[in-house]
Amino acid sequence: MGDRATVEIWNNAAAPKSEERPVVLYTHWGGSTLMQDVMSAIERRERWNDPAYLSRIIFCHMICGDLNPLSSSTGYGILTDNVGDASTEIVVDCDRQEIIVKEIDRDNETYTFEEFAELGKDWEEKRDGYNRRLRDNDRRKIERRDK
Repeated sequence: MGDRATVEIWNNAAAPKSEERPVVLYTHWGGSTLMQDVMSAIERRERWNDPAYLSRIIFCHMICGDLNPLSSSTGYGILTDNVGDASTEIVVDCDRQEIIVKEIDRDNETYTFEEFAELGKDWEEKRDGYNRRLRDNDRRKIERRDK
């Protein structure tokens, strides 16, 4: 149960796994809005070469739509290994300035940071869903909080 998704932020994703580990940002309930969260962070065009700051920017976008992100003991996590059961995985490679979107039952999609930022501008028109997804996400969080 849940809407699990992750963002892996790498300094250099081509490095051997023994030499580098990513920062993995995890959401238990926000998988359906994660693409837009990452797009919003990348659209800022700030800190693309700095994995530490870019990780923080992305994480802030992930939690900003939540009603009580800091008071809840569930919902988000910060890891150094991926969880393995996420429906969406987004890989951010700061060295190559690339983003790879991995979704179940879909081919991987690779974008440059610039392409991903531009994709974000058209997201609402192309997917007709960002505002609806935000409303649904807010409603789900309210319902979850009331339980």
